Amino acid sequence: MTQSRKSIFAGIGIFMLGLSLGFAPAANAADFSGKTVQIIVPSKEGSGTNRYARLLQKFMEKYLPGNPAVLVVNKPGGAFVKGSNWFQREAKPNGLMLITGSSSMLNSYVFGGKKIQYKLLTWRPVILSPFGTQFLTLRKTGVEGKDIGKDIRILQKGAWSSGGKNPTSGELRSFLAYDLLGIKNITPVFGLSTGGRRKALLRGELQLSHDNTVAYLGKSKKYVEKGLLSHYMTLGYIQPDGTIGPDPAFPNKPTFFDAYKAVYGKAPSGPGWKALLHLMNITVMSAKSLWLPAGTSDDILNTYIDAMKKVLKDPEFIKHGGKEFESYPQSFGSEAAKIVKNAVSFDEETYAWIKKWIKKKYDHNI
Repeated sequence: MTQSRKSIFAGIGIFMLGLSLGFAPAANAADFSGKTVQIIVPSKEGSGTNRYARLLQKFMEKYLPGNPAVLVVNKPGGAFVKGSNWFQREAKPNGLMLITGSSSMLNSYVFGGKKIQYKLLTWRPVILSPFGTQFLTLRKTGVEGKDIGKDIRILQKGAWSSGGKNPTSGELRSFLAYDLLGIKNITPVFGLSTGGRRKALLRGELQLSHDNTVAYLGKSKKYVEKGLLSHYMTLGYIQPDGTIGPDPAFPNKPTFFDAYKAVYGKAPSGPGWKALLHLMNITVMSAKSLWLPAGTSDDILNTYIDAMKKVLKDPEFIKHGGKEFESYPQSFGSEAAKIVKNAVSFDEETYAWIKKWIKKKYDHNI
């Protein structure tokens, strides 16, 4: 068992201990008068996670007790690993330092191996912000986005290319979804950023791609409306009871689950499906997040949760980008911690399956 896997299972034990002790609300809110709060962003300026932090920044100053100064500090490198490792070493449980996360941080935690030093399941999530996954293809492929069974059968027959950062980055969810749907003849192009992948699609160099909901609405929707791209499927949304429902932002768009049933006449099952569910928890349910370090008191955690709930309702926040939060229910505190546990705690069989699949498909060892 690798060190990363050991840390995952050890983290689960710590997480369960936290549940047994309980997350009882504190009687008094923390006070940050005269303090400076840092939000660590383990990615570069211009990233979606950076935008998330800077969108929250001034509203946290408004709603945290004592109205502290809030600074955003970027520590990019290694698919969120460098900044996350730094936060693990340096953050004190006094409420003065938080870190923003994304699906990349969770993906790295699961697949990053020995370079992962951060103990994600010991951190205390303030909020998880879900964003859906929207599947796109060039319209000239013949995919129209009107009949999901027909669209998938077209993709099953063709030869395509799709891109991503590397075999275990966030794009893993789309590559696995394609494979489970029988879309096998795909040439991967790695080394592409999210923006680079989108540009390559628009130039016709790639035929298959995806965006999260925020990027889709801001960057890709206009090309669907112009007829260059087809938006034919979402990954779906995990309901509180564990079933797969429609993406809240696109309730009339078929999901991967719908596509699978349309093509195969039955629901998906088996280790590949279990692996995709984990990736859905990582990339949809935990798309963006805000965390306090291990050992942070309930008093401080609940103060931040209360402030974030006020931020989300602020008309000025909604005007300047908060509309993107409206379609998706936000998760806080212990509820968010349970989602993260479901995301990263692969059982041995499922982890062995995805490890073998990645090796076979992309000759990449994890």
